Amino acid sequence: MKASIITIGTEILIGQIIDTNSAWLGQKLNNLGVEVLRVLSVNDEMNQMLAAFEMATKDSDLVIVTGGLGPTKDDFTKKAISEFLEVDMYFDQGTYDKISAYFKKRNFPISSMHKEQCFMPETVKLFENKLGTAPGMLFEKEGYSIISMPGVPFEMKYIFAEHIVPYIKRQETENIYYRTIHTCGRGESMIADDIATIIDKAPDFVSFAYLPSKASVRIRISGSHSNREALQETINNLTEQVSSQLGKIVFGYDETTLVKELQKVMVNNRLTISTAESCTGGNIAHHITLNPGSSAYYQGSVVAYDNQVKEKTLGVKPSTLEKYGAVSLETTEEMVKGCLNVFNTNIAIAVSGIAGPGGGSEEKPVGTVCVSVGSKERIESKKFLIQKDREINIEYSTTYAFIMLRKFLLSDNSINFTQN
Repeated sequence: MKASIITIGTEILIGQIIDTNSAWLGQKLNNLGVEVLRVLSVNDEMNQMLAAFEMATKDSDLVIVTGGLGPTKDDFTKKAISEFLEVDMYFDQGTYDKISAYFKKRNFPISSMHKEQCFMPETVKLFENKLGTAPGMLFEKEGYSIISMPGVPFEMKYIFAEHIVPYIKRQETENIYYRTIHTCGRGESMIADDIATIIDKAPDFVSFAYLPSKASVRIRISGSHSNREALQETINNLTEQVSSQLGKIVFGYDETTLVKELQKVMVNNRLTISTAESCTGGNIAHHITLNPGSSAYYQGSVVAYDNQVKEKTLGVKPSTLEKYGAVSLETTEEMVKGCLNVFNTNIAIAVSGIAGPGGGSEEKPVGTVCVSVGSKERIESKKFLIQKDREINIEYSTTYAFIMLRKFLLSDNSINFTQN
């Protein structure tokens, strides 16, 4: 099965929102054995939508559309589908009853726009949306199907999981399987050299891809084969070979993150951690607390943006700041010690740097970042030079802090540290 994804909304094209729907759909479709041929983003204009439908249906068995199903006048998706399929619109009383009950339960008045939202193209099969007012829609034609879903991500994901996945599984799809290996601490080209022999010996139906990100590289091993069991066995064996070759730079597999893997290690070893942040402004704490269960090991943070906070709250010596400056390993090491005292944790992370665009000097240019990770027994520190824009400097600094934490944990033989 081959598919095209169409995301509708002028707000996507002008950069007001980021299209995360197509990336999520692409991943899920691939897992189901559906090959995604293209992703199209079009504005809220009838002719553009019709042109996108025309292009997508020429070579796709499945066209998935998100967005443009709301009650406002710029939501044209249903009308565009109706015109493209050359069918009339009808008023769906069932949808109107559900919307009315939804608003009545919340003591909101229902408007004429919501009644307009209940007009549907004929031949539609509706998929219930328990998280919103706009249902999903399926249109089946000879040679292709069109599925339309709301653009709100959590509504789209619900409809896809509840209705679209079973629909696709009933169709005839090719066996596609892949694994993702997550690494940190080594560049893409070095990793490619390390595993070149493994790649050369891999069968023709398997492909390798490198997906570099902030201070990390993902390796995707994928393939397609008529025998699903043989395909999975081959991919899994190659995953083990690559992981064994790369060693400790591998921190996890598939749907994981560095922070999630660190959380497992911290919780399993009953360790606690706190953070002292300057240039990252709480971003490290944000990434930690995004994950459920982080309260089991994370105690809190001091955002020591001003030097007075570094001195009064964390106990950094004025003489250290005067002699070495706020952006120095000497300062971040004292920030670690102060953080350990404030929160009484086993481990602390401290970061100080120059995020930019101003504040740099010849000695310490923009992007200079100092990271220290330590316990009461020892502290490990490193200075990085990132030299990108402010937002990216902050994100890279955050990632480097987690890489430093992982390195610190790996160097302690008493800690039970597993890669998976």
